[in-house]
Amino acid sequence: MNHSKDLKEEEKKERFFFAFWPDENLQSLLSKQAKDLFPKIEGRAIPQDSLHITVLFLGWTLPSLIDEITKQIPSFLKPEGFPLSLPFDKAVFKKKGKEGIIWFEATLVPLALEKLIKELIQLMIHKKVDFQAYDKFIPHITVFRHVSYKSVPDNMKKNQPIILPTPFELTIEALHLVRSELRPSGSHYTKIWSYSLKQ
Repeated sequence: MNHSKDLKEEEKKERFFFAFWPDENLQSLLSKQAKDLFPKIEGRAIPQDSLHITVLFLGWTLPSLIDEITKQIPSFLKPEGFPLSLPFDKAVFKKKGKEGIIWFEATLVPLALEKLIKELIQLMIHKKVDFQAYDKFIPHITVFRHVSYKSVPDNMKKNQPIILPTPFELTIEALHLVRSELRPSGSHYTKIWSYSLKQ
């Protein structure tokens, strides 16, 4: 009997994603600004300690494969130009069906960040890991989900962003791997691994 094979077959997939994570002080500022800016929004506010930038969403993946990836990242990624700062200056509404989401968005994507993401995607392709692809990476921090369209400010319904009264910068100095658990109250995030980008 091949016990290792049996264990492999019994291993359950979990949801993972790579992310940049604000510190607690910035998370507090973002949570307050979101509530002050949208006091009449009907939707689910993202918990303060869950505010983040998703870099690459992997979805359902075997933990053993995730372990292999984290071991290869230090030799595969060649981060340059870190730490770097991302300036955020606007709030954007993205309609999804009858609802939508609101996020804070950064306008510029530094070349160093684009290079890092391309290297990360290449590693996922090399390891045959499924991931959620996108045409262009837009750094954003989601602050509301399941937003009722009728509660959205009129200018945002016309795809016009709202300029943040308090613009902010997020300093990126580490890449985090996060486990996402689906619960009745929403997704619960746990950082399980971090890689310093400072060289």
